[in-house]
Amino acid sequence: MSPASKEHLIAELKARIAGHTPVAGRITPVFSLGVPEIDGVLPEGGMKRGALHEVAAAAYRDMGAATGFLASLAVCVSRHSALPVLWCETVRPPYDMGRLYGPGLSAFGLEPQRIVLALPPGDADCLWVMEEALHSHAFAAVIGELDGRSSALSLTATRRLQLAAEASGTPVLLFTGHAKEGASVAVTRWRVASVPSAVLSHVEEKEMLPGAARWHVALTRSRGGQSGSWLVGWNTMEVAFSAVAWTADASSERNVAPLHDPAVIPFRQTA
Repeated sequence: MSPASKEHLIAELKARIAGHTPVAGRITPVFSLGVPEIDGVLPEGGMKRGALHEVAAAAYRDMGAATGFLASLAVCVSRHSALPVLWCETVRPPYDMGRLYGPGLSAFGLEPQRIVLALPPGDADCLWVMEEALHSHAFAAVIGELDGRSSALSLTATRRLQLAAEASGTPVLLFTGHAKEGASVAVTRWRVASVPSAVLSHVEEKEMLPGAARWHVALTRSRGGQSGSWLVGWNTMEVAFSAVAWTADASSERNVAPLHDPAVIPFRQTA
């Protein structure tokens, strides 16, 4: 075999080895939400894994609903992964909503044993922990809670998270509360509002048992895609969202769920 042929063969083998991924461990570059109307407006037909995504509540009263939507996104991300999910919030939570509540998250399919909870002392530390977690390649997703008005949450900080997410192929879900959208390089931005849960046909109305969770979700930014607004529900058994109704813009009217419903399992524990 000539030297040129050997070099060509070696180069070909290196390329095959570099591009080989076991089928069992193959992870697609995007993850589907299970709703064709939403996946269709996102680039490549789903939410990008190696990217920063922001989630915010439409108003203060929607904070619990936004937490549920965030947990559901985390389930979608990790459905084909054995890795845990990192949930990072400061020692003093950025909102007066209490700590995460395991049974509430479990009801959505995000089991507490799959969550690594980090409690750094401040906002800057929280961003550092999130970035280092991305570099570690040890998590299916990295979630962080920071007040959208925090001085630590800057263009530079979000750009660092975006670059780390791209390098690791791990999605970052940043929960910014109910503050107005600030400067950020996030690939997508979602605003979540609460709506009444689905009606259970097999129980009496007086029992007040909650059905499947529902949200009014507005995609206000989608780099390379389109914006839109939808009424969606969550199917825990199928680990996917479902379209309840679709509206063409985010200004459509919505029904607001009661602020305090004793029949709903909370996502946060305040006492």
